[in-house]
Amino acid sequence: MDNQKTSEYAAIGVVEYWIVDPLKNKVTVCLLDNGSYKQTVFTGNQQIISQTFAELTLTAQQVFSA
Repeated sequence: MDNQKTSEYAAIGVVEYWIVDPLKNKVTVCLLDNGSYKQTVFTGNQQIISQTFAELTLTAQQVFSA
């Protein structure tokens, strides 16, 4: 994702956003931490961890199977 867009997200307080990449079968969760985003990548049967949706029980594979 381009730096301008992530800067805009941070400026308006978007706490978390996801990048879903169907070509690489991965979900990247970006979490705002002290003004910048920390990225965590999930693939296959890894359960996606989201601070915004803590009750979510979804794997990356399930996202792409839907």
